[in-house]
Amino acid sequence: MATPPFELLAGPAAYHHIQHNGLAPEHIHSVFGASGAAKWLTIYGLDRAIFEQWLPKSTHPIHLFGTSIGAWKLAAAGQSNPGWALNELAEGYIGQNYADGITQPVVHRELMKILNRFLQQPQADDLLSQARFNYHCGVARCHGTLSREAAWPLLRGMSSAFVRNFKGRRHLNRQFERVIFADPRRMPAVAATDGIPTELQPLNANNLRDAVVASGSIPYVMAPKTAIAEAPPGIYRDGGLVDYHPVPANFWREPGLILYPHFYPWLLPGWYDKYLPSRRATGSALDNVVMVVPTAAFVASLPAGRIPDRKDFQRFKHNDDERARRWRIVKERSLELGEAFMSVARAGDWAKVTRAI
Repeated sequence: MATPPFELLAGPAAYHHIQHNGLAPEHIHSVFGASGAAKWLTIYGLDRAIFEQWLPKSTHPIHLFGTSIGAWKLAAAGQSNPGWALNELAEGYIGQNYADGITQPVVHRELMKILNRFLQQPQADDLLSQARFNYHCGVARCHGTLSREAAWPLLRGMSSAFVRNFKGRRHLNRQFERVIFADPRRMPAVAATDGIPTELQPLNANNLRDAVVASGSIPYVMAPKTAIAEAPPGIYRDGGLVDYHPVPANFWREPGLILYPHFYPWLLPGWYDKYLPSRRATGSALDNVVMVVPTAAFVASLPAGRIPDRKDFQRFKHNDDERARRWRIVKERSLELGEAFMSVARAGDWAKVTRAI
């Protein structure tokens, strides 16, 4: 068998499990999705294979938790027809058009186009009624100047959060609360260990779409959500501010293996950790985690040898067709990851593609 274009990175307990028991759908109790905007296109095909072909072989309920694009993709993946929904999300994301400028009203218009492609009310109702999946998404409720929308106060709030985070993650607790909008049929067990106040709010047909939008509401780029039905008043922004690549040990108390399809071979806990490689989560924080990531060789084979990102909107500001062309190549190439994943699953050769974190 040729070298697969993906690998499994497993925490200590997960690595021991795979070495002795392999990996099967019935072993997975939670699936996590990270923030990262256009980066998600790199693993679109992997997510399709997992949710269309692999996880349907299980019969037990599985928690889904994500922030930002991770929340959006899991809202698609958890539906009755995940292949259709994930494709609509990907095509909508690729098709964004900012010829009128990248302003909050234009960004809102484009994101509502995407949302309406895969998560209108019938799909929201479907997601919340799934027997196999329980969907949850993370949102950051903001305080102080981060609750202001005027440019300068918001800038001061963002700068203050950066300084506080540099001193230690627990210092963010005056500016952020972690709010998990959760399926009330099966609320996840959570208890924060990182000093950030954490609460659960029940999802329902009236607030699901707003919660998903709030989870991806990037400061400056999008206006925050200020009113989410049946949730306390507040300023709700991108969940990635608190949980950029959600690290389960920081708040998740559900037992069992956590499957984590991801575009990078590392997890950075919060958005403010992007420039602090030392903050990458270590094996002790990822005990039950099984990350599924593309290899460096696969990434090098993509257009320009890199994972696409949100900065491409500026890189190709006057050549949107080229951006879309490259992103669509990445989307189509990502199907190779899904095919390879299913090939390994059929052969049961998990140990050969797994290494300890």
